[in-house]
Amino acid sequence: MKQTETGSENAAQNTQLESELVPLVQTAFGPDLSSVVVYGSYAAGRWVSGSSDINVLILLGRCEPAALKAFGDRGRRFLQKNRITPLVLTVAEFSSSADVFPMEYMDIIARHRVLFGADPTEHVQFSPSNLRHQLEHQLRGTMVSLRQLVIAARGRNRLLRAELKTFAGPIAALFRGLLRLTGGSDIPTDPQALANAVNQVLGFTPGPFVQLFSLQAGGNREIDPHALVDQILVRLSELIEIVDRYEAKQ
Repeated sequence: MKQTETGSENAAQNTQLESELVPLVQTAFGPDLSSVVVYGSYAAGRWVSGSSDINVLILLGRCEPAALKAFGDRGRRFLQKNRITPLVLTVAEFSSSADVFPMEYMDIIARHRVLFGADPTEHVQFSPSNLRHQLEHQLRGTMVSLRQLVIAARGRNRLLRAELKTFAGPIAALFRGLLRLTGGSDIPTDPQALANAVNQVLGFTPGPFVQLFSLQAGGNREIDPHALVDQILVRLSELIEIVDRYEAKQ
């Protein structure tokens, strides 16, 4: 009974939020508005009010600076209150940039819902080579960022532990990309299940990423964050080698 009531409350809250969001976007962009699409955890039903961000794709025929300013002015409080992250692109930009952002576009296609206009994902196509290139770029960038984070923490475990939690989301995106690159079609939405799926596909034993997702969820409070970073850096190096070898097979 409680689960049913909670589900009904969430549905009602989503309906109210969307009934405010769409008119706000329409008012700001007028006839230039083509589509409004929600994606990610919100579209998948895993959004938690007050703690999860809401990803919104807004597609326009033309993107005028005055309209962007109007949207920011009118929607500032609403966007902040609901943790809405708008991605504003023209239709032409969206249709021509799948080769640059295949990881993000694949995530949008996998979990999205159209609130206004046509579904812009119907004709998007991807190349494995584009996905491989972005994965390598993101993997190497994550490695560099982690090293910088250790330096900035200056030995303070509490700070490093808190900052590590922010890496869980980007790591999950990388894992979804890795599974898609290796031919996976059933991509888990739960972070722990996602880590386990990557370990199984790549032949890894459960390792630092399982601990990282546990840390994000509030567990492993006693873990040494510096030791965890060391382990993550080793595993990232292994993942980069795997992605490089995959390129050689193409």
